[in-house]
Amino acid sequence: MNLIMTQKQNSWDPLLSSKDAESEIVSAAQKREIRNILKSYVGVYDSFSELIQNAMDAVDRRKEELNEAGYKREISITINLGENSFTITDNGIGFKEKELKSFLAPNISFKDGSKTRGNKGVGATYIAYGFDHLCFGTKGNGHSFVGEIIGGRKWVDDNNGIVTRPVVVESTWLDPAFLSTDRGSTFKINYNGSNTRPRDLSWYAATTPEQWLYLLLVKTPLGSIKYLNEQPDYITFSINVIDKDGIAKTLDQQNAAYIFPHTKINASTNIKDVIAIQGELIKQGKDPSIFPQKYTKSNAVYDSYSSEDLAVFRNLDDPERELLKQYSVEAYGYFAYSTLVWDQLNDTVAKLRKGYRVLKGGLQLANNQMAQGDLIVIPLTSNTGYQNQCHVVVHFRGADPDLGRKGFQPELKEVAEKVAVQIVNRLKGWRHLLKSDSGVRPDIVKEMDLHEWVKQQEKHEVDCPLVIKNANFFAPIHEISITSTPQSEQDVIVLFNQLVAGGVIRGIKLFSTSQVKQYDGLFKFEIKKPLENHIFEKALNPLGVTEMHFDKEHTSAPKVLEYKYSLDGLMAEFENGEKNEKDIHLVIAWHVGDLWKKHYEITSLLDLDNIHLRDFHGVTHILHSGNTKFYLIALKELVEYLNDVDGIQNHHRATYSEV
Repeated sequence: MNLIMTQKQNSWDPLLSSKDAESEIVSAAQKREIRNILKSYVGVYDSFSELIQNAMDAVDRRKEELNEAGYKREISITINLGENSFTITDNGIGFKEKELKSFLAPNISFKDGSKTRGNKGVGATYIAYGFDHLCFGTKGNGHSFVGEIIGGRKWVDDNNGIVTRPVVVESTWLDPAFLSTDRGSTFKINYNGSNTRPRDLSWYAATTPEQWLYLLLVKTPLGSIKYLNEQPDYITFSINVIDKDGIAKTLDQQNAAYIFPHTKINASTNIKDVIAIQGELIKQGKDPSIFPQKYTKSNAVYDSYSSEDLAVFRNLDDPERELLKQYSVEAYGYFAYSTLVWDQLNDTVAKLRKGYRVLKGGLQLANNQMAQGDLIVIPLTSNTGYQNQCHVVVHFRGADPDLGRKGFQPELKEVAEKVAVQIVNRLKGWRHLLKSDSGVRPDIVKEMDLHEWVKQQEKHEVDCPLVIKNANFFAPIHEISITSTPQSEQDVIVLFNQLVAGGVIRGIKLFSTSQVKQYDGLFKFEIKKPLENHIFEKALNPLGVTEMHFDKEHTSAPKVLEYKYSLDGLMAEFENGEKNEKDIHLVIAWHVGDLWKKHYEITSLLDLDNIHLRDFHGVTHILHSGNTKFYLIALKELVEYLNDVDGIQNHHRATYSEV
């Protein structure tokens, strides 16, 4: 669709009102006012934030005011690293003609502060006069226009009256996304000049749409923060990044939603779920302090809080509780077991530059669905290390932040800090659900005769190694040589060894089997580079681990291995005393059987909710009772899992639920 100019527009000066349209002088006071506005914008994301919040308000207004059937709120963002520019186009309400000629002037706003993200009337002035080249356009409302204002920042910084005050002139610039929409607005900032922030978009060291996605969702209003009692109704957007070589990459159909840490970091436990589980355990007459395995060894615990929840916090006084009610304050807290979690998120998931933590511990203030300002240190008076482990969001409705994007009034900041301290104190009470930084592994109990046998097997490994160098095993047909399901323990041994040799199960090294000794064999866990071979990937490596416990190659001590056709056989040997459950580290079986239910609980690691508990590649279950714990590889269920990962989920959750 071509843009049609419905009415010839003359150039105009945004700073001249209608009554002094013929004047050539703008008072020194007005210029000082603009300088003060620019000084209030100190963040490196402020320009993005202003443009994004205006676009989001525009699409919301169109949805509410026009009530068009089938209308979808959409925003297009382009970051051109070669051109050093940021462009945003929306399919929103657009500007009326009178609005267009006045919106760049200070203190002019067409927003309803109770419904929109911003209402100060200074953001447009900031983008017009805080930079030296702003292009913008609008269509709809019976008219259309594309123009530009050049040299705004140079004029503001000029103290000698040399630089002529810039005016808006028509422009031939067009964003392709603007051409394809029926109505809306478009803006483009070119970043140049010694006093602009940022001066160069390469400062962010983000060169892909995925990297920019994280930056904008966390640091700008694009990361919309919904109220607890509201259903998600997200604006969708696309991010197009053009690198310095002119190569463009795009992410389409993204949701404008804040990145709460639990949505990106696996094994994050919701405290409300834990409390519900405790209630179920009490109903069943069980000890509520003994949690199911899936709620242990978590990367973090988190919770959300309504205004009513916050009102009972003990460290608040009555006036502060009134503020909570007045501004419908809600909050969120995420307590990580270690600050290393933030490194993993920012370096590995978001793939940002090394050491740049866009999401980390601290207090994030938010108002009217958008985060505002930088993270604040949570003012703990003891256990100050937790300040960096806990990410807290305190969200106000209808608050009135200071000019620009500096921050909130002192009383709002203070009540938010008190809320954050109380959230940290509450969440740290659940630290027993978190994994330990030490990464301690359970050891087997060694009897003297078992110890001697281990020594003999270690010597035999050194004296008589078995080496296979042929690289063509399992090729070219990629089929396992066993053609039928196991019918005996020996079949289980053959199948297991085929899976290990074929790389389906990785990192298990076998010493030998024994028909004489009390136990069937010895093995060791051996983690070799590339360590990525052990990392979980649902399609390519579904038996992997979600997080490596080792940052270099690792070989465990020898451990005891048992083979069984059915796990029932081993349960019977435990009961009659033939074998000691504390000696065994790993069991390989075809069937799980039913006898385990008498004395044990099983955590299925084929349940995708539990894969963070998988310590080593290929392990399918954990059996535990009191202080006793050992691993199980159940081959029948493993094969079913490999054939249909999603299809077996309900079965495993129903069969091995610990509640």
